[in-house]
Amino acid sequence: IPDHTTRVYAAMIHSLDHNIGRVLQHLKDRGLDDNTLVIFTSDNGGAGYIGVPDLNKPYRGWKATFFDGGIRVPFFMRWPKALPQGAHYDRPISHLDIFSTALAAAKAKPPEGKVLDGVNLLPYLQGQRSDAPHRQIFWRTDTYLAMREGDWKLQVMQRPKQDLLYNLAADPGE
Repeated sequence: IPDHTTRVYAAMIHSLDHNIGRVLQHLKDRGLDDNTLVIFTSDNGGAGYIGVPDLNKPYRGWKATFFDGGIRVPFFMRWPKALPQGAHYDRPISHLDIFSTALAAAKAKPPEGKVLDGVNLLPYLQGQRSDAPHRQIFWRTDTYLAMREGDWKLQVMQRPKQDLLYNLAADPGE
């Protein structure tokens, strides 16, 4: 890859892929791979400052924004014993769901007296439920707020002062 920035980015992706493979192989070598829930995700969309053009394309935005380019991330779950291979789930979920899902996978109960914001995703991924796990999803950083309900997303910003409303079904690029 002639471009240095793209070459470095590709090397990071290659390293990530290689090391995920090492983790999965480690589980397989110990006979744990079929009954271990493995989750891969990211904390935010790609960073705009790294210099890779169209990093989050077709979505607008990057890390530190609530445009889909900043909040839409990969989220893969692998658990051969309990989840269908190659299934695709299209509804919005939250990282808050990881804890509730892991508790359910382990057949454990939440800590006593604690209300969890996350949802157990297993019934959705196993085809037992077809409704959306969240009616609404919220984001907040200081005075920058966003909310999604169905296909609608509202962003409220202070710098610059503006309110933005998008129908993501009609305008996925915002």
